[in-house]
Amino acid sequence: MNAIPTPSKMTKPNASFPVRRMDFSFSQTEKYWWSGDPFMTHFMNNLSSLFPYGEMFFVDSVRAVRDTITEPQLKKDIGAFIGQEAMHSKEHATYNEYAAKHDINLEKLELRIKVLLEWVTKITTKKQRLAATCALEHFTATMAQQLLLREDLTTQIDDPKMYQLWMWHAIEENEHKAVCYDAYQAVGGGYFTRVAMMAISTVIFFGVIGWFQVHLLRKDRQLFNLRSWGRGLRTLFSLRNGFLTKLILPYLDYYRPGFHPFDHDTKVLEQRWKDRLGFSG
Repeated sequence: MNAIPTPSKMTKPNASFPVRRMDFSFSQTEKYWWSGDPFMTHFMNNLSSLFPYGEMFFVDSVRAVRDTITEPQLKKDIGAFIGQEAMHSKEHATYNEYAAKHDINLEKLELRIKVLLEWVTKITTKKQRLAATCALEHFTATMAQQLLLREDLTTQIDDPKMYQLWMWHAIEENEHKAVCYDAYQAVGGGYFTRVAMMAISTVIFFGVIGWFQVHLLRKDRQLFNLRSWGRGLRTLFSLRNGFLTKLILPYLDYYRPGFHPFDHDTKVLEQRWKDRLGFSG
């Protein structure tokens, strides 16, 4: 793989993790960059379409309670969390240069997420939005952990820039996975709201993912590519080693009273990948 772009600046070192300011370009990326396969390429495109507005929602949810947080380290980590999520939004928006080159309209899907989240914001409280953010951060952290663990999956990413983007993002999702949860607890968030918002978020998340997947394949005239569907569904749902199947146990653990994101320790895994990608922090 080509060298990852060198982070140009970082936050003050007193946060628990840095903000790496990246500058990716996807202008040379082939259309089907996941092992030449339409289904899995569009599954990852699907996920990318959630991030520009989704991560703005995460930032807004934490920002709404930041002034009530008194614990100094948590306040610093919230600042770094906001920085990392802002950078993720920026780079996944840049991802659209690849999509536009190949007539894949991710911007339309992103706007649908924007409308959905504006509606969610109108009908929920600050604490409920923070609980929803905790739930969705658990999704992203556990999916990211799978990417960091599963070289049988990540070696199928043919494009070096896409590889770098997804592995950088995966590292940072695990670095900051406890920030929203700790903020939620600090503002008096309780168990019932936490798990209720996870249940609601799960239905919405998988409903959107399924809808967007069919949309992308249909627009690309790949909806009836049964070979690609079969390969993709095995990759995601194989009983022994499916990418989504492997998320079931960590997902269910979220419903345990006393759960904390750091119960799923990924520090050694993060460091291995930081060393591999040449990150100094």
